[in-house]
Amino acid sequence: MSPHTVEQRRELGAFYTPRDLSQVLTDWAVRSPTDHVLEPSFGGCGFLESLTESLSLVGCDDPARHIYGADIDAHAFHCLSEKMGGLTRVGDNRFIHRDFLKIYPSDFSYKQFNVVIGNPPYVSLHNMSQSQRESCFDMLRKSSLYGGSIGRNASLWAFFILHALSFLKDGGRTAWVLPSSLLHADYARAVLDIYRGFFKKIKVIKLKERFFRDAGTDEVSVILLAEGFKKENDGLCDISFGVADDVNSLKKLAFELCNKVVFDNYKYSILSKDCLSLFFDLQKQPGTTTLGELAKVVIGMVTGDNNTFIIDNVAKCDFSISEHDIRPVVSKFSQLTGIFHNKARHEKLIIKNERCLLVCPSDLSKNGSGVRSYLSRVDRKKRKTNRTFPKRKWWFHPDDGLYPDAFLSYMIHKGPRLVINSSNINCTNSIHRVFFKNKLNLNKKKAIACSMLSSFTQLSSEIEGRAYGSGVLKLEPKSAKNTCLIMDDNVLTSLIKRAADVDHLLVNDGFDVASKLVDEIIAEALDIPSAVFDEFRVAVDALRNERYNNFV
Repeated sequence: MSPHTVEQRRELGAFYTPRDLSQVLTDWAVRSPTDHVLEPSFGGCGFLESLTESLSLVGCDDPARHIYGADIDAHAFHCLSEKMGGLTRVGDNRFIHRDFLKIYPSDFSYKQFNVVIGNPPYVSLHNMSQSQRESCFDMLRKSSLYGGSIGRNASLWAFFILHALSFLKDGGRTAWVLPSSLLHADYARAVLDIYRGFFKKIKVIKLKERFFRDAGTDEVSVILLAEGFKKENDGLCDISFGVADDVNSLKKLAFELCNKVVFDNYKYSILSKDCLSLFFDLQKQPGTTTLGELAKVVIGMVTGDNNTFIIDNVAKCDFSISEHDIRPVVSKFSQLTGIFHNKARHEKLIIKNERCLLVCPSDLSKNGSGVRSYLSRVDRKKRKTNRTFPKRKWWFHPDDGLYPDAFLSYMIHKGPRLVINSSNINCTNSIHRVFFKNKLNLNKKKAIACSMLSSFTQLSSEIEGRAYGSGVLKLEPKSAKNTCLIMDDNVLTSLIKRAADVDHLLVNDGFDVASKLVDEIIAEALDIPSAVFDEFRVAVDALRNERYNNFV
């Protein structure tokens, strides 16, 4: 059990690996009684204990003499003394109490290792200390194996596993327990590209079981196994991907073949070859485009205090806030039901006492006004410390005046929806705003909203987005812009004719029924078999189940 509080563990990025998990990795990594192994963030010594067992299993007479380590946390050395006892000594340059990024191979009594293994610290760039940031970027600059940058916002673990390459001998191996950001972050892609250049084989295995819940985090874990280290970057590497339900299936995948990955996005390996072929064929058609080609996608309005500025009709009446101090607003995507949103639909939200009204006065000078009385509850200290208020001309006027052509869902349980904004209504930053690049009539906008419901676009969004929270699909603006949709003229003409039917089904029968109708319309307009879209629906379900299964 860790002696640190949850907050301290997050600060250190230290979440100790369960023994059964570390044992699988050490059994995979250790292959000879002469192997020497480095654990650069040994923490609670779980990996060290597993390494001792793995080395013994391959015939090593004195396992402790083959194990080296480092850690910045003083408590790790108390664990070292308690768990490893007299088998290890700190003073012989085998276990170093220092930031790993400030340690070099020459600091250890053994210079080049057969294996570097562990669970590096998960600390975001935002939460790093100034000293940690300096260590990270200094390490990148000084490295002879790689140089330059791995992109913005890289987490501490990324720098750790790159620095580890300097400690490997030819033919060496690494095994890491990493966060799910390995699968989707831009900087992680840069790190994987570097690893591809220096290893012959790489396996990436996503774990469905949540191994760190007891430590206070719901983080999805990903295992990175790399072997056949070479100091010359030749770019020749076999990389494969798998999903493990638990430790037993992880063990099987670690020692057997996974699905080979041909593309940068691991999700392609989950889909059948037939589905991928159909998807790429349709993606290449001249009538297919991306949302980014059609429109600009940005986050919604930031009020700085939704609890104050977003109210329902009851609060409006209770505080006698006048109509000219109130504006309609969409505060959550579930308030949008069809393919368009207009004043009539918003009025229904008001009647249902949804929080869909924005407090937004232009003047607070009138003594005794309802809005002045209401906003007086925001004390002076809060107004001064709020990060958003100073960015506005008036702290009490949150509306930025940027009314979108359409609203796009951001956190999604099923698939993304585009809802046309038929009135001048703004939305909060829980929803994306879409501004079409060209002037379009309402009918064409509605057709685009319909096209977004197709299983082809749903599949594209599952590929581009990432799982978040309880398994919802998070579609950042960049991912949204890369989402494909069908804009063929025949398709748009057919969708315009059936837009009212699609809207009716979406409102009354739900997402799946409306999506199936859109698939039928597109298949007929393009003269392609409906079975193509059946294949896409199966693929969407597979990716959707994959992200939800991680949060069971």
